[in-house]
Amino acid sequence: MAWIEQRKRADRGLSARVLWRLGGGRGAARQEETFSAGSNEQNLARAEGFKKMVEAAGNHWPDGWVKGEGFVRSRDDRYVPPQSFAEVAEEYVRQIVELSPGQRRRYLSQVRVLTLTEIRDARIFDRQIDAIAEKEIKAWLIDWDRALMTKANYHGLLFGIFTYAMERGHVVENPCARTAPKRSRIRQSQADLRFLTEAEFGTAALLAADAGDMLTLTVGTGLRFGEVTALWCSDIDLERGTVRVNKAWKRDGEDGETETPGWLKKLVRAKHAMRGHHLGNPKTPKSRRTITIAPAIVDLLHPYVEGRAADDFVFTSPTGLAIHNSDFYERVWQPLSVELQDAGVAPFRFHDLRHTHVAWLIAGGAPLPLIQARLGHESITTTIDTYGHLLPAGDELISEIVQTALEGRRIGAAVKIWPLYP
Repeated sequence: MAWIEQRKRADRGLSARVLWRLGGGRGAARQEETFSAGSNEQNLARAEGFKKMVEAAGNHWPDGWVKGEGFVRSRDDRYVPPQSFAEVAEEYVRQIVELSPGQRRRYLSQVRVLTLTEIRDARIFDRQIDAIAEKEIKAWLIDWDRALMTKANYHGLLFGIFTYAMERGHVVENPCARTAPKRSRIRQSQADLRFLTEAEFGTAALLAADAGDMLTLTVGTGLRFGEVTALWCSDIDLERGTVRVNKAWKRDGEDGETETPGWLKKLVRAKHAMRGHHLGNPKTPKSRRTITIAPAIVDLLHPYVEGRAADDFVFTSPTGLAIHNSDFYERVWQPLSVELQDAGVAPFRFHDLRHTHVAWLIAGGAPLPLIQARLGHESITTTIDTYGHLLPAGDELISEIVQTALEGRRIGAAVKIWPLYP
């Protein structure tokens, strides 16, 4: 995962440096690229766009990029005839090496959405790519009726497409370079995370009936839906009280392509099939993890594991098949949401069970690095950005510090500091 560092220059301007580990490995060589030639906003926008290209390339240098120079074309390049946005966009998506089949399918779908989108009575992306200027990108960002986070995700794809178009000689500049939505605005536009109280979850688990145990395991471990529904009985160690997360459901590609790792491909059988999905690696390398479970979870899992085949799914649909997310939503989640509303419990998403798990851990004093490892976050920054505001290091801690000073005692070890690290 790449990250950005900002530095003040001697002329009081701002330079942005993108850093990453080659290939994403913890001990791999550190790489960096600096953007400092433009205005502060331009440097940050270019760094953000380059960071996305690095991550799309699997934490390698983007193909064709020369450090300190960008995408460089040779002097003997010949004239490149104009091409449509859709043609260049598809060419760009299909040449990205580090994309899963499901990701490639999603990007191509996003390209189709863009070409069909009407902004100010015109399809601004349904034209030659060199006819799309910065003003069209701004009009799209202003008028497209989508959440800011969605527009930011699409903007990242657009930045990559136009950077690739510059490399191929289709355009002379990237119209997205100065238009990236600011992170602060994106965060402000997102809804607050939903955390269930112990009583609210108890009501939900009771009303969920047969699915209540799956909800309990989820809130007790923080697993994602695609992880908890991919668990096999062999992933549960009742004696040691652990759950191993080494696979998750992934979307198939355009023509049913899959990306199942070799070790798992040898174990997958017909009973592990699911329409439109296949078993693959978890979301990130650190998402492959083993976590401890509470004694209550161990007791809950006994009847799901004992006497069953090692490669049976822990949780299945009423027909004995793997649980499909859309089927679960229609069969379980929609009826449950209605019952919860009748019971006076505010609505929540399945993923909010993961958030609730973290909220409970923080309330109990668990350090953030341990929570990061438990959730499978690639970076502690993700954990802090998402859940740091839950740390009780606010007015109570400040009051303790002031009280210590006013009592004539030395401020230091005597003051209780919230344990960010173990």
